[in-house]
Amino acid sequence: MSKIITVPFTEDFLPHVVEYLYRHYEQGGDLSRLCLVFGGRRPSLFIKRDLARRIGRAFVPPRFFTIDEWMAYVAYGENVPLRGADMDHCYTIYRLALSLCPWVCRGRESFAQFLPWAREILHFIEQLDLEDVPSDSLKTIREHAEIGFSVPEDINTLLMHLSTLREAYHQELEKNHLAPRGFQYRQAARHAGRCDLSPFDEILFCNFFYLHRTENTVIKNIYDRGPAVLFMQGDQRRWPALLRIANTFGTPIIEGREVKPTAFDLKIYEAFDSHAQAGLVKEILEGIDDRESTVIVLPDGDFLSVLLTAIGSNLKEFNVSMGYPLKRSALYTLLMLVAAAGNRRKDGLYYSHDYLALLRHPLIKGLDLAGRPGLVRILVHKIEEVLKGEILTDLSGGLFLDPEDICHDEKLLEAVVQLAQAMDMTVGPGELKKILRHIHQIFLGNFEGIRSTADLAAALREFVGFMQTYSQLDKYPFNTQIACGLQEISDEFKNCAFAGEVFEPRDLFKVLEERLSSQMVAFSGSPLRGLQVLGLFETRALNFKNVIVVDVNEGLLPSLNIYEPLIPREVMIKLNLDRLELEEEIQRYGFMRLISAAEHVHLIYQQNNDRTRSRFLEELIWEQEERASTIGVVNITRGAFEVSVDKKTRVIPKTPAMLYFLKNFRFSASSINTYLQNPYLFYCRYVLGLRSKEDLLEDPESRHVGTFIHDLLQETFGVFIGKKPLLDAAFRKYFQKIYEARFAEVFGRQKRSDAFLMETVLKTRLERFLDQEALRCEKHVKQVLYVERRFEDTIDLNGKQLHLSYRVDRVDEMNDGTILILDYKTGSVNPMPKEIRPDMPLDRPYIRDCVKSFQMPLYVHYLRRQFPGRDVNSALYHLRTMSMENFLKGSQTHEVEAVLESYLKALDFIMAEIYNLEIPFVDDPVEIK
Repeated sequence: MSKIITVPFTEDFLPHVVEYLYRHYEQGGDLSRLCLVFGGRRPSLFIKRDLARRIGRAFVPPRFFTIDEWMAYVAYGENVPLRGADMDHCYTIYRLALSLCPWVCRGRESFAQFLPWAREILHFIEQLDLEDVPSDSLKTIREHAEIGFSVPEDINTLLMHLSTLREAYHQELEKNHLAPRGFQYRQAARHAGRCDLSPFDEILFCNFFYLHRTENTVIKNIYDRGPAVLFMQGDQRRWPALLRIANTFGTPIIEGREVKPTAFDLKIYEAFDSHAQAGLVKEILEGIDDRESTVIVLPDGDFLSVLLTAIGSNLKEFNVSMGYPLKRSALYTLLMLVAAAGNRRKDGLYYSHDYLALLRHPLIKGLDLAGRPGLVRILVHKIEEVLKGEILTDLSGGLFLDPEDICHDEKLLEAVVQLAQAMDMTVGPGELKKILRHIHQIFLGNFEGIRSTADLAAALREFVGFMQTYSQLDKYPFNTQIACGLQEISDEFKNCAFAGEVFEPRDLFKVLEERLSSQMVAFSGSPLRGLQVLGLFETRALNFKNVIVVDVNEGLLPSLNIYEPLIPREVMIKLNLDRLELEEEIQRYGFMRLISAAEHVHLIYQQNNDRTRSRFLEELIWEQEERASTIGVVNITRGAFEVSVDKKTRVIPKTPAMLYFLKNFRFSASSINTYLQNPYLFYCRYVLGLRSKEDLLEDPESRHVGTFIHDLLQETFGVFIGKKPLLDAAFRKYFQKIYEARFAEVFGRQKRSDAFLMETVLKTRLERFLDQEALRCEKHVKQVLYVERRFEDTIDLNGKQLHLSYRVDRVDEMNDGTILILDYKTGSVNPMPKEIRPDMPLDRPYIRDCVKSFQMPLYVHYLRRQFPGRDVNSALYHLRTMSMENFLKGSQTHEVEAVLESYLKALDFIMAEIYNLEIPFVDDPVEIK
């Protein structure tokens, strides 16, 4: 009988193995003296189950190994050394590099800076060990590196010393009795001939495809010694990797005279994003009754949470046997907010944005520290209102803060107490301080003093314990496993070989982020029951009737590392380590092996600007078209959501109560202008009294700068009321003093790094304004009449009284007797009305586009009555361009009555519309130009 048994691609693999074992048992063989080696653990469970069904009574099963366990057994027997923690190996490489070739660490002197390099060096050494690359080959690479590869100089320097680093690293492993995976494989290849195989009658190597040179050496040695049997799947005529194995072992790996064609029912689906993919999976599952024989394959673990959110509620039993990235969890996000707050901490103060971002995390707002759910949420919201300036205290608007000052803000604590009482919660300021200090200690204080990984481990351990006790982690099923993953990392930091070494806190945060970002969280379940959710490599040797594969996209399936981040590809090629083509073939084999024996195959891919379908899928489509001799024969179902768009415009009908309110309301030019631009906005702002919240932590908006300038000019030019303005050196000194004091009060407390730039720009612009005003006032201004003055007025419009209020920036009496109203404008919007015709069409859109603003005409209309017989005009004073624009121009100054009559006619129409019960407030936004 051949010692290589080939299973066709189109047949289930494990039943052939079970049949072989059962025949051995029936013939009197001892199953316990058989050994089976697979790529992973899962096949052993299926084999034991199927054997138990066949035998029907108790039996001692064969011994099962994963390939990693078998290589360790060959190298060390039953006493396998520990592999060692990943961080310990990285630190060993870092320490060796500092000692043996410190120039490699130039610019990366700290461990945190060198850590990414250490990981890449370790990965490269593992590849060298897996392929048993001799030191002589590295010496050749060193010679080439001395000449210089076409890579950066520091990479060439590293290549020159890799052989030294590798040998020293191996010595450290032997000295400390450690054996990571690559080193175990290397040792197994060296000790294969001495391995005691007497405990086993036969050793079955099952479903292997590509063999590392160390694996090849070990299996070939056992094969030549007699007890090895290879169970292969596939045909060497189609797979070059199988041909290499066949040549090595001297036996063909073929399915028969011809390769058996596949006969699965293929359905292909196109989705526009991951959520659409999840929706398609849900629809597919609804049409499958046999969930026990169904697998969902995820090439990318990031999709897992989206998938389970979509299908989890509809599944009774399912098993997830793939890693989930810890960095996709809420706990990871929370820890990164802690790190960001610690990294930007300055002189003991925290950046207010970082502090707020941390507190606003849902897991913190959901804390239950006092047996009163919701209390912490109230506390966080009130802190946010204080810092943003919605509740004004000494902390409002400050860019940096001391957390202890939050605990002493009596106004804040009182606001929390009042709101809590309104929600039937009894709490006092003392208890709130205790809660705040507890939160500060866990998320800030514990991480302030970290100087070693042992300190970091302690802070992390307390963080996890706190979250498990007081947060709502259990509301999301992944969080329990993720918390356990964080606890394992904490233990790793605590017990690592360099736990006592002193680091900068920033470096420790960087080490933590790097470690967390590479951690995968495993989930427990039953591989023998329910729907299976697996990664592609978890399906090795397994077959299912129904196969659903998502993310069948280029870049994910196959997932290829085209660019090596550290070791140049030309180096890998010289060492015969270039795995790009091999990796593509390995993933192609895994994918095709899985679907070839299935009955129903569902492949889903994303098609958008960032994703395109996989080359594997293109190959399948081409095969289907070739069989049918027709292009386009494959039907692709495109996922879509039915979207019903509500095209209705927001419309608020008027009520008699609204009209009563409006008829007694004192309008301003601004409120009428708001209605002109958008009636719905007028309703929100003036009927409901709604205003957008200001955020003192954000960059100052134009309105903040405008308010600052208006207040400054009111205070400084107020000294000239009743006098001719004299902008001499004394006034300028006074102006500068007021400016500096007001700027420090309004913007200085925010401690912005760019505050000096804004201060310089404003100072320069205001100096230009003073220069221009000095000339204008000397030549044309007789005296200042009003500064920031508020007036009230009543206008009769067709027998109806319109109550108005005005707030003018400044009124000057000119040398020629004209009264001039000045309105300062700091923005770029120009609200100066256009000239309108007496016979203009009376409708709001026309008035909106032509009048733009009633401010200028209403100013002139009012002050003409205050100064009868005098010429009155109004002007916009543009502080950006230092230009003035008069409302009345040319002949209009002599036809004021006619000009104002046209504007009052338009105003009468707009007010009639506002007072009309039949005309609702319609949302009609128009950009102001």
